[in-house]
This record gives sequence, C-alpha cells and structure tokens, in this order.
Amino acid sequence: MAALSASSAADRARREDGLVTPTLDTRAHRPPDYAAESSAMHCLAQALTSSDGAMLQTLSDMALSLCEAGSAGIGLLETDTDGTPVFRWVAVSGACVDTLGTTTPIADSPSGLTLELAAGQLFSFPQRHFACLNDVSPEIIEELVAPIPGQPEPWGTLWVMSHDGEHLFDAEDRRILTSLANFTCAALTMTRAKADAEARAAEAEAATNALALEESRKDDFIATLSHELRNPLAPIDSALTVARKLATDNSAVLAALGIADRQMRILKRLVGDLLDASRIRHGKLSVRPSYGLLQDIVADAVTAMKADARNGEHRLHVTVPPYPVTVHADAARLTQVISNLLTNAVKYTPPGGDISLSVDAPDLSTGSHDPSVRHAVITVKDNGAGISSSLLPHVFDMFTQAASARGHAEGGLGIGLAVVKHLVAAHNGTVTIASEGEGQGTEVTVQLPVVCESIDEPVVTTSRPMAPIRILLVDDNADTMEALGTLLELDGHQVKRAQSGPDALSIVESFIPDVALVDITMPGMDGLELAQLLRLRAQCCQTKLVALTGHTDAASGPQTDERVFDFHLTKPLSLDDLADVMRRS
Repeated sequence: MAALSASSAADRARREDGLVTPTLDTRAHRPPDYAAESSAMHCLAQALTSSDGAMLQTLSDMALSLCEAGSAGIGLLETDTDGTPVFRWVAVSGACVDTLGTTTPIADSPSGLTLELAAGQLFSFPQRHFACLNDVSPEIIEELVAPIPGQPEPWGTLWVMSHDGEHLFDAEDRRILTSLANFTCAALTMTRAKADAEARAAEAEAATNALALEESRKDDFIATLSHELRNPLAPIDSALTVARKLATDNSAVLAALGIADRQMRILKRLVGDLLDASRIRHGKLSVRPSYGLLQDIVADAVTAMKADARNGEHRLHVTVPPYPVTVHADAARLTQVISNLLTNAVKYTPPGGDISLSVDAPDLSTGSHDPSVRHAVITVKDNGAGISSSLLPHVFDMFTQAASARGHAEGGLGIGLAVVKHLVAAHNGTVTIASEGEGQGTEVTVQLPVVCESIDEPVVTTSRPMAPIRILLVDDNADTMEALGTLLELDGHQVKRAQSGPDALSIVESFIPDVALVDITMPGMDGLELAQLLRLRAQCCQTKLVALTGHTDAASGPQTDERVFDFHLTKPLSLDDLADVMRRS
C-alpha cells in the first residue's frame, strides 16, 4: 500500500472533535451477546463455501446486525484506473446500500486514517471533516471503522455507521467489529489462496494438455513420416533387385549394387524403427505366438546380420543348445529382438572386435529336468564402445542415445532397445543391460518364458519358387509400378500395369488376373472402391485381391474392408509375402 500522510488530518480531526475514539472506553457499553456472535459465526462459516462477493456481503450484514448500526460495509484497497489508491465499497448493508461499488480515496478519509493509526477508530459527524463522504445519505452521526489486517499490507476496512442520535457505538461494538475484521482477513486469505491454487492447477493442466497435444502431434508426424518414407523406398528396393538380376555377370555393377543394398538395409531399418515407435505409442505393437524352433529363430537373426558383421570384420560367435528347443513365441518379433541386439553390437564394436550370441534353454525331452524352469536366456555380448554409467539407466527409453552414438555414421534413432524392451515384455520376459563403462563393451541378457514341450508335428515352411501367374498391378506412383512390375516380370509373371482405377477396369475386360495388387491411396477412385468394382466383375470372381499400403496398421492408414480384400501387404512388397499369399487357399 502506498504510504499514507494522514497525521495532519488526524490532528485536525481531533481538534475539531471529529476523531473521538477515546470516548469508546468511557461510554457505558452493553454486555457481550456470545450466543448471537456464535450464531453469526456459524452463518459466516457456511458463507465460506460461496463466492467472495456473497461472503463479504454476509460479513457486512452481520456487522450491521451485531452492532445495531444504520449502515455497514467493507472497503477493499485497490488502484483506480489513473493509478490512485482507493477503497472500493465491495459490500454495503443498510441505509447506504446505494453506494455499493463506489470508491473513496485513501488520503483524507476515515478508512485511510484508520489504516494509518492501525487500530479501530470512531468518527463523529465524519461528513463535516471528510469531503469524500459528502454524497452519503442520510447524514452520518458516527462511523466506527476497523482495519482488515493482511500481509504484506492490509486488505481494507470494515465499517458501521449510525444515522441517528439514539444509537451511539461503544467498546463492545469495537470488539465485535475487530473480530469480524479479523475473520474477514482469514476468509479473504483462504479464498485468494484457493483462487491462486486453482489458477496454478489450471496452468498445470493446460501445460499437461499442451504437452499431450505435442506428443500426439509428434506421434502423428512419426507415423506419417514413416509412411511417406516407405513409398519411395518401395520402387528403389524393387529397382535394386531388378538391377541385380540383370547384372549377374558384371562384378563392378554388382559391387556398386552391394553398396546400395547395404544403405537400403539401413534405411529400411530406420523406417522400421519409426514404424515400431509409432506402434508402441499407440499400443499396436503386439505379438502373435506360434510353435517353432528357437534354433531357427536365432539362425534367421544371424543370417540377417552376417553381411554387416562381415563388412565390419567382426568375429561373430554363436552358441545354441545341441538339442531342439521348441518355443511358443512370435517368431518374427523374437527374430527382431535378436537382430536389434546384434545390430547394436555390430554398430558399436570396432573392426576386428568380438561379438558373441549364446542361447541357454532347458532340454524338456529328458525327464530329469525341472518342469518349472522353462525359460530361454539369450545373451549378446561385445567388446565394443560400452555405455557410460550415467546413460545406462536410460538406454531403454525411446530416442535415447549416447553422444558417441549420435556421431556414428550408422547411429540410428535411439529406438531399437525401446522396441526390444516392449517386445520382450509382450512375451512376459525381461531384458537387462550391463557395461563397465565407455570402451568396456556391453552385455545384454534377455530371459523369456517361452520354452515348451515339443509338438508332435512342428510346422515347417519351405521356400520354393512361385509358379508364373497373371498379375494386375495398380498404383498411381509410376516409379513404384514400373520397378515392381519389371521385378515380377523377371520372375516369370505376366504383369499388366494401371495407374488408376478406370485403367484397371478397362484392362480386366480382356485380361483375367490371378491376383490384383492394388494401392489403397490413389486419387479419384481409391483402392477400396476399385476392389469393390472388381468384385462385381464375373471374370474376376477367382482373382485374389491384395491391398498394398505404406501403413502397417489398419487404424493408422486408409480404411479397407476385409470382406473386399483377401489380403493386405505393406510396401515395399516382398516376393516371399506374395508367394505366401498365392499358396493360401
């Protein structure tokens, strides 16, 4: 509160018999009515749950009643529009109710003097001494004012007025008014504290919502980016495969294509990591267990990484049980787990380094084995870059990387280990990582409760060439269509190409395909509409309709209809996937 220079005004008021506070102690006063005060306090306690305005008005009404006054009110300190400190009458009762909302200056006012003197004050005929009260009607005989304390400055004042000479205030009225003023302080402090807390809570909620929105936008961006990256990768991948088939006798071309192939694998891995990150965020990265041999899963993972290990001049040591180990797990996802661990080991182990992959699993064919122990323990160890102690607790967090990894030519996105943790957890397993520090190598241990009794007739899938078939390829991307079409033709298939739905419908008038590979996201007539129209053609009744999409989750991409399409394949198209489609009835 601005400093109040009211001493001269107080002296003047005393000389003119306007400030008569000492008479409160000499007048006869009535005995306290504690029952009435108790009832009033009960009402005030209930008023605490109401708004500030209602609570202050209740206090004003109580002051009017308990002091048997003609008017009562509360003035709170605030700053006027021109910067002048004023009292605003926020609650008024009795004869002066029309003054509600008006303001009076702090300087040269009864309330201002009361705050300056820091105690309750009694004024006689205050309108004769303070011009700020000239508009108050009826005439004020006496005004009793009590300061409302506060920190760091008072809140304002609580006052009562007498408009007739029959009732003059006494010491009991000062005690009551002071008590009500203290209650007002407590009530205002609580309500303002509550308002501040609610404001901070609202700000925190807004910040949380904003963060959630940003996370959602980031997830959407990752999903869209990974989809958009798959579209150009598809024709590049197909074109590289075509080039290898056409350059079997040219070692220089094959060497160049080998470089392109290795870089393409890196791009595919990065895009695959982005897709998996999006799936994890949306809870769509799941496992579909089936029966298979753990040795086959390990062999697939090692085969996928052998070229990288060979290019890095690493020594790869693989140890698996000599007896067949049957597991009930998602073979593709478990292969991905092992491949990711081997990828990291190869990536961060210098040339000539050692990488070991060991598998420990029980032999359930022997009756002596404890039936309660059916875990497979997979350990990948290297003598490479290692992990610092500060980073070690965070290596399984999404997008976490060491500074050295970010500077690595194939540093990746910091997603692989997060995917490993998710997939291992989806198999009800655990994964741990250990390192003595930077330059001391790394050891990752995966424990999975997937080992089961051997099945009588394990499913064995054999890879065999697909017999030539008639294929209708529909894609609005000319590069994708041409590269994939050429690859299919080199494999002996008869291929017809169409860049739109109407073109495809025209082709099937004279060409009956065994399978139609249809891009979902085409302008104009999209893939779903085309598939529905193909279903209506009698000549296409035996045609297998396969949807091609850059999205890997139906919920994140364009809507398709399982009743229209027989299968859904993702780009870039794998010929093995196509062969699998054709083998199905």
